Amino acid sequence: MKKDGRGAATTQRFRCHGCRRTFTARTGTPFAGHRWPLEVITTAVRWYFRYRLSAADVRDLLAERRIDVSARTILAWAHKFGPLLAAAGRRHARRIGTTWYADETYVRVAGRWAYLYRAVDEDGQVVDVLLREHRDRESARAFFDQAIARRGVRPRVAITDKHAAYRRAVRRRTWRARHIRTGLHRARGETTKAVERSHVPVKDRLRPMRGLQSLATGQRLLEGIEFAHALRRGDIRVGAAPGPSQRCRRPYERAREVATAFTQLARRLADPA
Repeated sequence: MKKDGRGAATTQRFRCHGCRRTFTARTGTPFAGHRWPLEVITTAVRWYFRYRLSAADVRDLLAERRIDVSARTILAWAHKFGPLLAAAGRRHARRIGTTWYADETYVRVAGRWAYLYRAVDEDGQVVDVLLREHRDRESARAFFDQAIARRGVRPRVAITDKHAAYRRAVRRRTWRARHIRTGLHRARGETTKAVERSHVPVKDRLRPMRGLQSLATGQRLLEGIEFAHALRRGDIRVGAAPGPSQRCRRPYERAREVATAFTQLARRLADPA
């Protein structure tokens, strides 16, 4: 193996004597093929998910720092790295509780209304999100299946509104896990206020976007938005990121610690070892 010039983002390129193939430190990572440094990509993605900015706003902020990136490139970074960062953040999240408050809200997708399924536990931590075209039993069932698979926790109590699709979805989960004592269902409309309040930050962030383009890209962006919000709330602890008991710290200290934690997760994606 020997050095063979510079690759994308001025990273050192190497060539293998045996197979004659070239590679860099980014080869085999999600950042492979991107010419911009990791810090630029991470900063753009963090600004886009954390603040109420459009892709054009992020482009202008980068331009002030002599970084010429198009708005389309920033959107592509958000679509790609949003789910990856969210998955990496779930490995450092607090333990999810066994009482889930589930509800859905409306979001605009390609000019039409779609349903965003969300759930929070008894401590207000977001369990999972799922964007679906219809509000029916299959959508509720898919949401609970995805949340249980990602979190590795089955809810002992599921508190929802009185929509029939939730009752059927929870009953199906109970049948599949009879031996785990799961799926106790309460259909009380007034008990879903916890998750309804948690819709507000997401709806506020979606407003500058003026709607999502498709269900697939919308799901990726929503996962990134929820990840950035969970990191700010202290539900995800990476390095010096503030925890729930540190929310009274000075705003600039919290903002700096959250930015550091965001960068640390991105570097772990670039170097899984």
